[in-house]
Amino acid sequence: MGRIAPIYTDSLAQIKIRSTYNLIDFSDSASTRIELPVKVGNCNGIQFLLGVDSTDQVRGAQSGALDPARGMFWTWNSGYQSFKLEGSSPVSTQPAHSIAYHIGGYRHPYSTVWKIRINTTDDESFQITKENKINVDVPLDLDYFFDGQTALHIKEIPSCTTAGELARKISENFIGTFTGLNLTEKP
Repeated sequence: MGRIAPIYTDSLAQIKIRSTYNLIDFSDSASTRIELPVKVGNCNGIQFLLGVDSTDQVRGAQSGALDPARGMFWTWNSGYQSFKLEGSSPVSTQPAHSIAYHIGGYRHPYSTVWKIRINTTDDESFQITKENKINVDVPLDLDYFFDGQTALHIKEIPSCTTAGELARKISENFIGTFTGLNLTEKP
């Protein structure tokens, strides 16, 4: 995930989005909390890049969240995966009933890199001041990953680990898993 920033209601308040990336690993809860530099103002959502943009893709192996040791770099493809989902299912035909969706690709027409914009509900806005901190939770509905625009039945497609048309379709399902924002003010 990269270029995370609040969406300001006043377009003049928009901050320049730094080209940094964060690797969110749900097996490491610390990685799911990201602190952002922000300006004071009213906001009505957040935006981010899911995946790694083409400019950074062609730079090869990098550091930080893009360090190959973090498991998201495809050395065979000289690029990064946008997201990865692994596990097991009794209906998988793979060894040990594994499932593996290593979704990536940045070349047209099969790019899996998406600009995501999630607005608050009912045009609700939140205020960022110098004094407050706001937690923004972005819930995911993984049912949509499997039952979205392209139905993904584990029995028929237990894995996808290469760029291409299937990876693109699976990525379209994944972007549909973002279900909104939950805001809480932090003292």
